[in-house]
Amino acid sequence: MKIIIIGGVATGPKTAAVLARRTNEADITIFQKESQVSYASCGLPYFASGDINQFEALIQTSYGIPRDADFFARTKGVKVVTETEIISIDRKNKCVKARNLKNGEESRQAYDRLVLATGANPVRPPFPVPGADNIRSFTRPDDFRHFRRTAEQGKIGRAAIIGGGFIGCEMAEAVAGLWGIETILIEKENQLLPYILDTEMSAIAEREMTRQGITLHLGKSVQNIEICPDGSVKIDFGGTSATADYVLLCLGVRPEVGLAREAGLEMGETGAIKVNSYLQTSDPDIYAGGDCVESYNMVSGSQFYIPMGSLANRHGRVIAENIAGNRTEFKGAVGAFLVKIFDINVGAAGLSEQAALKAGLHPLSVWGSFVDKPDYYPESKSFSLKMIYEDGSGRLLGLQAAGQGDICRRIDVYSSHLSGGKNLSDLLDFEHGYAPPYAEALDPLHQLAGLALAQERGLEIIPPRNETTAFWLDVREKEEIASTPLPFADEGMIRIPLNDLRFRLEEIPRGKRINIICRRGPRAYQAAVILRQAGFSDVAILGGGIQALRD
Repeated sequence: MKIIIIGGVATGPKTAAVLARRTNEADITIFQKESQVSYASCGLPYFASGDINQFEALIQTSYGIPRDADFFARTKGVKVVTETEIISIDRKNKCVKARNLKNGEESRQAYDRLVLATGANPVRPPFPVPGADNIRSFTRPDDFRHFRRTAEQGKIGRAAIIGGGFIGCEMAEAVAGLWGIETILIEKENQLLPYILDTEMSAIAEREMTRQGITLHLGKSVQNIEICPDGSVKIDFGGTSATADYVLLCLGVRPEVGLAREAGLEMGETGAIKVNSYLQTSDPDIYAGGDCVESYNMVSGSQFYIPMGSLANRHGRVIAENIAGNRTEFKGAVGAFLVKIFDINVGAAGLSEQAALKAGLHPLSVWGSFVDKPDYYPESKSFSLKMIYEDGSGRLLGLQAAGQGDICRRIDVYSSHLSGGKNLSDLLDFEHGYAPPYAEALDPLHQLAGLALAQERGLEIIPPRNETTAFWLDVREKEEIASTPLPFADEGMIRIPLNDLRFRLEEIPRGKRINIICRRGPRAYQAAVILRQAGFSDVAILGGGIQALRD
């Protein structure tokens, strides 16, 4: 059986490697336009920053051997043809036309099964962009190599990043962190990571960016970019302008579907290639995976486009199993993300509250601030969580996390619950690994589930924002108040430590809405119970406490 794979970064090499292990009867060839194959594209921002010293580290095995054509031939029995582009697919005769990019020669290659792993291309800017080496979309190795080489030469005094998604946020750290370059970031939406986080969680990432010296211009669209006489770049945006020595276009990616469309394969509603649960296209002899396909969203029940290296590798395994005759399904995805922004970790799984509303669901939310280990344990670090669940059923819909602590295990656990269609009770009951060096006796996810159930019983939890119109009750200790003042004006506030609250209820005005605040939330919850038992009816707690406002 002759297998041709178009694309050699993630899905393609994974398909080839797994298929070679499953059968010795397949003749497998990977065609790759670039000179490198099987490189770790998700590590490119960290090569740009200098965290990864050599680009070669991204194309080597764990034991130091380059993953090149010779490696695939010797260890996998797979032929890799680089710097060669597949320019057409002839489905009727089951062959493809290949063009050698070095000499222009064309050839026809027959296949029994074809795998499309064509990946994605950078989104084309909606504004004019002149051709210049110091204006680049950051999706290919050469983009990152050029930036790093220019930064090492000290030729970048000021940089502008356009786009506040994953790559924009990662490159902000790369540009300003190690290299110390003055950096501005321009995002057309009113927040960072707009398609992943809700505004109150994005605010944590924005505060970290600002603390690290990044100048943010949110809610500003770029109208024009032009080259100045001295070689710098002028950017017009939101009624103002700025100049930079280097411009990073981080506007996201779109699926590369040109070959598939020209071959008459069916496209999905997102504009990516439509595949079934076996990752077959509308032609059963052609499979597709990675950044060129759309996926079934296991939470919303709709199709979505999610270009992630983790999914691309999973796609490769599923495709290989099916070609080998082992019927295997890719049931969908929930959208689990992680991104490092300077000293904080940011992540999400499932739907944001806004995405849930757009999907026609009826979401409710709770917030909390936690530590990843007990407070008494050294190196304990904090983070904030927002959980979205369905009104009535309690079905889990989404989780967002941000902070210095270990959010990864929480995202992973929640992701597994989402893929199983679990609810609040399931989350409350899950068993976690516990020891003080690793976690608290009750995981933050347990506590979030408890908060949600308390909200179902009538507790009102408001999002972490600087709300100054209500009457506030601060139940922290005096020392805490002195060391960590509120980040907003404190008119209309009374301070009563939780231990004294039962004995000072007469100081709290009745007939007013009372918002309760503490450091992280548990004391505010207990205070709300005390007030409601004493007959105060309009009581709410600030989700996540002051920590969620200051992280």
